[in-house]
Amino acid sequence: MAYETVAAVYDSLMRDVDYAQWARYLDGLLKKHHCPGKRLLDLGCGTGNISIPLAQMGYQVTALDDEAEMLEIAEKKSAEAGVPVDWRQQDITDPELGQILAGEQQFDAVIATFDVFNHLTEPEDLQTVLYTVERLLTENGVLIFDVQTPHKLREYLGDHIFTWHSPDVEYMWENHFDQETQICQMEITFFQRCENGLYRRETMYQEERLYELELLKLWLNFSNLELLGVYRELSEEAVASTDHRAVFVARPMRYADLDAGLGEPLDFAEDEI
Repeated sequence: MAYETVAAVYDSLMRDVDYAQWARYLDGLLKKHHCPGKRLLDLGCGTGNISIPLAQMGYQVTALDDEAEMLEIAEKKSAEAGVPVDWRQQDITDPELGQILAGEQQFDAVIATFDVFNHLTEPEDLQTVLYTVERLLTENGVLIFDVQTPHKLREYLGDHIFTWHSPDVEYMWENHFDQETQICQMEITFFQRCENGLYRRETMYQEERLYELELLKLWLNFSNLELLGVYRELSEEAVASTDHRAVFVARPMRYADLDAGLGEPLDFAEDEI
């Protein structure tokens, strides 16, 4: 399936997400963890649904995605909203990304939301991104990313089928979780309404890798990033094993002592993963 088709229906698929709420949540976490400024890098920005509200809140946003069709929609949205965002077509796993961006500036915050890291199915790619982020963060800078939890990928999505319909788009989403590779394979068949009233069928294949939360903590440490908290979605409560999404907050180790004493959010919930 061509990504221009995905880009066209992406916002319909994400219809239930309150992006304004997510932007406020990210802003709150950045303030809680003493983010020093407003220069923000959004990794895997998609059609700009998080980048734009953060820009409206005063952040100076540089937003990266490797799909031109996604960025084209994002640019139109930001123009309509009248907010500046520096949109760039860029592979976030590029080992040269640090050199490409660090030559211009460092960032006070780096975010990667809505499964961006799960889509990196090669562990080496995720490790490269974490290493790059550590180099791009300025003094006291903060990294925030979320992942689908092992419970969601293995048990909830797993080997299940989901359907959804609206006046313009219908889809059937069929999943298979491979225990050996720890990858959830997704086949999504879209039926998109055309101007003549007929529907065009397209099929998209995606994969998301399960990353154990303890392993991500270890990789952050190897990348000289100090874990500050692992939260449940849209909350400052510690993540539990049955949650669907985990939100990680970290910063370069040499600056992490600013958060000493923040307390409970640094610990996992009683129902520990």
